Amino acid sequence: MSKKNITDPHEILRGYNIKITPQRLLVYSILVNSNHHLSVDEVYAKVLETLPSVSRATVYATLECFRKHNLVKSLRIDPERSYFETRTDWHHHFLCRKCGKVFDVEVKPCIPMKKCMVEEHLIEDFQGYFYGICKKCLDKK
Repeated sequence: MSKKNITDPHEILRGYNIKITPQRLLVYSILVNSNHHLSVDEVYAKVLETLPSVSRATVYATLECFRKHNLVKSLRIDPERSYFETRTDWHHHFLCRKCGKVFDVEVKPCIPMKKCMVEEHLIEDFQGYFYGICKKCLDKK
């Protein structure tokens, strides 16, 4: 299912055969409308603004449901928290050690990535993580 030409969250969830609930619609909308990668705690805080009775477990379960359906991608760039994003194509991430923000970075794939094979193993997913100081934090010095 491609969500490129579909903007209605109801249609997107339906297209992935995900049962539509107010909580799932809200979590998906929060992720789509975010301009950065969100941790579970950030998603949960935003959900509480609209649906204060929703539990943290519901948010976790919703994110896991979306991840299993490849509607979102989970990042483990930070050992203390997972981040989520709606961009599901292969790309890399950069974690700023100063401000803690996660950024998408575009790096041209190497030959094994293009062939989806390495040492005769089929590559189904790949996430490259880079760590350092982001441009904005460097400019503050």
